Amino acid sequence: MYKEWEKIIQMAVRNIKRNKRRTVLSIISVGLSIMLVVVLQGLVDGLVENIIKNSIKNETGHIRITTKKYFEEINSPSSQQIVYNPESVLGYILSDVNVSMKIEFVTERIKFPVLLQYSGNNKTAVCIAGDSEKEKKLLMLDKSIIEGEYLRNKLVVKGNKKYREIIIGKKLAKMLNLKVGDTFPLMLSGIDFGVRIPSFYVRGIFETGLNMFDENVFMMNIEDAKYVLRTNGGVHEILIMIKKYKEAEKVAKYINSLLLKKDEYKNLVASDWKTTGGFVKMMYQALKIYNFLYIAITFLGSFIITNIILMTILERKREIGILKSMGFKKVQILMLFTFEGMVLGTVGSICGALLGILISIPLSIYGIDFSSSMSNMNFPMDNIVRWSINLASILSSVLLGILVSSIVSVLPSRYASKMKTVDALKSV
Repeated sequence: MYKEWEKIIQMAVRNIKRNKRRTVLSIISVGLSIMLVVVLQGLVDGLVENIIKNSIKNETGHIRITTKKYFEEINSPSSQQIVYNPESVLGYILSDVNVSMKIEFVTERIKFPVLLQYSGNNKTAVCIAGDSEKEKKLLMLDKSIIEGEYLRNKLVVKGNKKYREIIIGKKLAKMLNLKVGDTFPLMLSGIDFGVRIPSFYVRGIFETGLNMFDENVFMMNIEDAKYVLRTNGGVHEILIMIKKYKEAEKVAKYINSLLLKKDEYKNLVASDWKTTGGFVKMMYQALKIYNFLYIAITFLGSFIITNIILMTILERKREIGILKSMGFKKVQILMLFTFEGMVLGTVGSICGALLGILISIPLSIYGIDFSSSMSNMNFPMDNIVRWSINLASILSSVLLGILVSSIVSVLPSRYASKMKTVDALKSV
């Protein structure tokens, strides 16, 4: 049995060498399709990593603790949904060694929408208030300051008035005609529904390259936000960063089990970055569509193998008849031509993957600047997108090429296996 299969393989390899032009054409066709798949996968994986990275640090953290109602209304969070006594909540959670050993650091945030007005201009925006020192690890706005300086965490005194400091996105500042050192009032509604008009001082202007930040966000210290909103020390979110982000779902479930054990915390919920990250969800759904696209591209590239094998079969009818008269079974004829297609697909897939890697390497280092095309988009992603070179994705592309090449070879191979011996021998 082994010798029979060895003979089939030898015959298949010999037949591939017969017409070198067709062989090269098949390898190029499959290779180009796999090269395109590898490059496209690198781009898509890079985009996903980019969006996940920015969504986690800007929006969700690895795990986010909020009130259940806040979580349900995550697309339009209410300033009234407060986690009271966040220090007690964190103390309770961190007292469990199963959680504390996995956590890198935690921070609190308050987020609320506002309508900014200045010199006749107005613009809806979002205030993100957090611990300015801890936010250096997340938002990292201290590295994006282009004018002025980062938050100092102290009141600014001008004349007889005191101002709370903020830093603001470059595009938002331009829309409102704000500069470093400017002051302006802001009408806010606290959690007690009382209206107050605190005054703010522009400490610095930042530019992150993220349009959704530069056009819509300003930041203040969380203690200032607690004061102006009268939250009584409460916050909207507790963000938890863990050492291994892939364990976020498991850790979040465990934290939820802890919260349910205490009546005062039953209104809280811990959600991982996959659950509450709107853009992340969207990208994971898009990945499914891209997988179909990869398969379609591979089929198109491998389709030429079907035509070439069919042409080969028509030219070798007499040879097929001779093989059948010598005792070759249908399955052996089928495997002979299918194996030829598989070999062509394997060589083409490997060559295409190597070429795709060579193209992706400089793109992963330097990336491509999409600033012009993203100028009007509010996606949580950097303007410069770098390709991701993922060994698992590349191997899956090669296997996809081999599998598809084998599949498209089956149809003409079945035609050959079903030929009648007498009819095949009569062909010239």
